[in-house]
Amino acid sequence: MKFAHSFTATLASENFPADWQAAAIQYRQLKKCIKRVQRELAELGLNVETLKALVREQEQGEGPALQYMFDGTIKSFQPKLVLTVHRLNGGDIDLGLSEETRKSLERLMQQRGLKAPTPADRVGHGGGSSGTEPKTLAPTPTTISTIPADATATSSETQSIHSASTDSSTSDNDDAPPSPPEPEISTIEIPLSADNEFFQNLTAELTSLEAIQARAATTIEGEIVNIGHSVTACTAPTALSRRSDLYPWREIFRIYLEMSIFFSSLESERHQERSCDDAAARLQRFATQITALGLPKQFKSPHSRVLLARFLAMNDEVLRVLRFQAINKVAVRKILKKFDKRTALNTGSTFTVFVSSTPFLASHLAKAICYTMSSRLLTVIPQLDDYLCPVCQCISIKPVRLACAHVFCVRCLVKLQRECQDKCPMCRGAVVMKADATNLDLGLQNFLKSYFPVEAREKQKENEREVVLEQWQNVHVGGTAGGCVVM
Repeated sequence: MKFAHSFTATLASENFPADWQAAAIQYRQLKKCIKRVQRELAELGLNVETLKALVREQEQGEGPALQYMFDGTIKSFQPKLVLTVHRLNGGDIDLGLSEETRKSLERLMQQRGLKAPTPADRVGHGGGSSGTEPKTLAPTPTTISTIPADATATSSETQSIHSASTDSSTSDNDDAPPSPPEPEISTIEIPLSADNEFFQNLTAELTSLEAIQARAATTIEGEIVNIGHSVTACTAPTALSRRSDLYPWREIFRIYLEMSIFFSSLESERHQERSCDDAAARLQRFATQITALGLPKQFKSPHSRVLLARFLAMNDEVLRVLRFQAINKVAVRKILKKFDKRTALNTGSTFTVFVSSTPFLASHLAKAICYTMSSRLLTVIPQLDDYLCPVCQCISIKPVRLACAHVFCVRCLVKLQRECQDKCPMCRGAVVMKADATNLDLGLQNFLKSYFPVEAREKQKENEREVVLEQWQNVHVGGTAGGCVVM
């Protein structure tokens, strides 16, 4: 299936809004513009074969230089085809060219206001022959002002040629041999109307896509913030004894983070953005997993079920925006490739660099949305992994903050002090033996008891059991020293 058909079918099958489809890349219309560019180039004697021959000869260091460029800014620009021709004292065009290419260029130069070269042009300034030895010319580059490509070449519309030449300084010795002739450089700027239409239309469509993308991102980010506020209300620690859904939501967000739906969390994968198909598969696995664990059934508040549905719908909307962005980027790449294939102007890389700052092509929508989701939604419920003691890997029920700002549970710190280990396990600073009761972080302690009540109670019981065991061992060791041992 040709891309034009598959592109249209994809736009229709994904159920994109009508305004999105209207703003999508108009692939078929741009193809028609390419055909007009082909005809316009052919009328100037620059068909695909001729242009390819020019490119080959240019790569080999022979023949004229052909350059396609964009003059201006994204908002106002003019594509230009510039041809630079080297001639020896007004003689024939570079003899390294093939006969067909040379004739095409000579015909083009005549259309642009240059007369066909004659033998008289090879002699001194003015073209006359006086019987004396002609002076060696050092011509300056010739600038040719252009006329529109579709204009008729009449005498009043013919391009003006401004050239200047100066006599080279002669040697004091009249018998000195003349210096070798220097090449004359003629620069021809060829403005094409059809290519201007093509790139102006393409740029306008990119601008429309940018507006669509910005509105969608704003809507999604607003929904993220609203869901975050609602989840905060449903999981507030003050409501823990009544109808708090703190633990189900914490598990849902933990699984969501581990799934890395839109971005890889692995350094080995360089935190790359997921493809749309991969993201869709991961999102489906996430929904299946939380349902299999029965997390929605653990909600005490009916509002939490509504919020979960909104959370999943919001992720579906992110995926839809990313799909729309992806297929339009493919369309841009395909149409530029087709333009180069049909015209041999090699504009793909040039135009891509020119519009690289366009928000639609340069922005990382998934990264921006994921950042908003991480900072405004997923962090409203603290995760246990962020508050574990680095030594015992358990919650720091009584957190002690050392002078180096690292936090440990009180039991681990007491053990370090008993062993006279003054080095911080994290930064190796000599701060452990200086810690006392004033280092207890009461604010963090109250926070952990509020957001991790179950873990805090379990850790408290574990600490109490450990204290009792230590006391029993001390008594047992002290009471049995030198006594009998039951075998």
